Amino acid sequence: MKIVAVVGVMDERELLPDCVRHLYDIGVDEVVVRDAGSTDGSLEWAQAHQGPRLRLVPVSEEEKTQPPVWHAREREIAEMTRADWVLHLDADEFWLPATGQLRDSPQWHDETLDLIRVARYNVALGPSGREVPWPPSPHTFDRLWLFARPIPEFRQHLQTHPLTPWISGVPVPKIAVRPRHLATLEPGCHEAHGLASQPFVRAASRDIVTAHLPFSTFGRFARKLANIRALFRDYPERFPPGAAWHWRRWAALPDDAAVQAEFALQHLDAQEFATLQADGALQSARQLLDRLGAAP
Repeated sequence: MKIVAVVGVMDERELLPDCVRHLYDIGVDEVVVRDAGSTDGSLEWAQAHQGPRLRLVPVSEEEKTQPPVWHAREREIAEMTRADWVLHLDADEFWLPATGQLRDSPQWHDETLDLIRVARYNVALGPSGREVPWPPSPHTFDRLWLFARPIPEFRQHLQTHPLTPWISGVPVPKIAVRPRHLATLEPGCHEAHGLASQPFVRAASRDIVTAHLPFSTFGRFARKLANIRALFRDYPERFPPGAAWHWRRWAALPDDAAVQAEFALQHLDAQEFATLQADGALQSARQLLDRLGAAP
């Protein structure tokens, strides 16, 4: 069984080396970096580290404007790498198997499965910054704190409670897919669909969660915001009304002071951190994994 990770990258030099190293550590055989036009050194890092376990396949301009071309390229990558399973993630996402090794999960070996959904949780920013002991491993999962309580109708909630940190929501899962019966992969890699002639069997992971790092440093957030605004300007057809609502929210920030305030809002002081831990809104990766293991 060969496990390949396809990693989406856009100006993630701060996280990309750690992301790739972590994928190797958890048992990924090969990493394919899909750089979408980085200018912060991410592309050069990937170029310098190409080898038997890392390929750089930049996202072409055609792929950016034509989703079917992007999807066809994703299929080509799976065939080129001869992957049995393809993990779809971004450079700010760290998959956390309960044992530290992907192959210890029985689901990878279940021949009836075509897709595994992996729950994703935002990493808390505490008084000292991101709450990610490095390297993330079973030995540190009890110190890796994640926002674990979904907020119903989160988009509407933010409109009526604008001081709620966006980071406190629970984002939708990411997926791992067997390419054999794959027909279409949705942009964002949150869902995929199988061939009409073949049942496409899905399951939620029972022993893996994803730690998502949407915020870390202000410089990284400022670059992300600049890239979001450029995407809306250059590829408006890719974002119909209602799509990428959280990006639109950030793109609408009126000035540098508002951007600074949005970044600061994501941080918890010591008292807030302790309160959220006590009421279960913040849970450790270990707690979340134990909860999965207890589920039927």
